[in-house]
Amino acid sequence: MAHCGFPINLLLVDDHQLITDGLSQILSIEKTIDKIYTANNGKEAVDKALEYDIDCVIMDIHMPVLNGLEATRLIKQEKPFIKIIVVSMLCDASVVSKMLKAGADAFINKDTGKSELLKAIGYVMNGEKYISPEISTNLFTHLSDRNMNFPENEKHLTKRELEIIRYIADGFTNIEIAAKLFLSTVTVDTHRKNMLAKLQLKNTASLVKYAAEHKLL
Repeated sequence: MAHCGFPINLLLVDDHQLITDGLSQILSIEKTIDKIYTANNGKEAVDKALEYDIDCVIMDIHMPVLNGLEATRLIKQEKPFIKIIVVSMLCDASVVSKMLKAGADAFINKDTGKSELLKAIGYVMNGEKYISPEISTNLFTHLSDRNMNFPENEKHLTKRELEIIRYIADGFTNIEIAAKLFLSTVTVDTHRKNMLAKLQLKNTASLVKYAAEHKLL
């Protein structure tokens, strides 16, 4: 059974090996952390959460096999005492809201530093919720807008996102788009994931279809 004391056992979940390796390295020196496990997709995360004595999960959202949203739901169904901290570039209010409803205990931006991650771990292990201040503001605005009877899915794509979706529709790769827009491939991929999250779509093909149907191309 999980405990609220320290040290704790962590499970790091991200489909990028560099992320899990990096987090493992910077967190392994913390006295408040005992064992660190890693998983590269949602299914592996669920399996390890059920197999090992995990206290807290650091969860990404977009992953192969099973995404972070479904993995969070499954883990919380079986072991509701496990704390789940979502760390993602996808900070759209609707995404944050969905993750919290699925059972996430905290949500912080992937751009955040080690100190905020440790702060979030401390909060959730003491039975509290934690949301990064800038995300909290966006979420509050989103909920306020909905209460004022704005359309529930006010999904405006930014100018940059529209540029990227047009290049995607023309068959350009992330590397080619990055070169044309003077961006990094990671930034282009993040924009693509943000669009999928905003529009609640599953893949790039459905994104292009949506753009065509809504005359965005």
